Amino acid sequence: MAQANVRATKPMGEHQDRNLNEDAAAEESDQQREAEQADEALQSQVDSDHEERVREPGPEEEIARLREALLRTRAEMDNLQKRAEREIEKSRRFAVDSLLRDLVPVIDSLDQGLDSAGDDTSLSEGLSLTRRQLLKALTRFGLEEEDPTGKPFDPQWHEAMSMQASDEHAADTVIAVLQKGYRLHDRLLRPARVIVARAPDQ
Repeated sequence: MAQANVRATKPMGEHQDRNLNEDAAAEESDQQREAEQADEALQSQVDSDHEERVREPGPEEEIARLREALLRTRAEMDNLQKRAEREIEKSRRFAVDSLLRDLVPVIDSLDQGLDSAGDDTSLSEGLSLTRRQLLKALTRFGLEEEDPTGKPFDPQWHEAMSMQASDEHAADTVIAVLQKGYRLHDRLLRPARVIVARAPDQ
């Protein structure tokens, strides 16, 4: 009878051992899962810290960026200052432009008076002196007289009124000036009106 009881209890012990093994395996699986989750969380934190360091430059990078911005701003300020200085100089050089344009006909009138003076020495000397003094005063403001007689014709500064065949002058040479031209520094006030030589007809 006792042997029957022993045989009857043996399968129950095997069942308990199997349950213990399953519980141990489940616990080990849970521990492994928790470890993997912990590793993932740690790696995520490391990646986040790395991204944060990438996004936020360090002190040296920030100093370099600020230095570059300062140099760029300084260069822009220098360019603005130079541009302003050029504009001021240009305005100063050409401030009398309209005044000189109005005075050029006065010089023309003095030239016509000299041509008409003839043998009247006193009139001729008076007009000549007035012209020299006026031209000297205007020269101080940058006025330049253009008398291209004997020079090559330049359409930038000269206005050809006619062309004349000539054996004595090369083609496209100014052989006579009908009206002198004037410029203010490098700006044309009025072109010289001229007669230009051309090659004789063959």
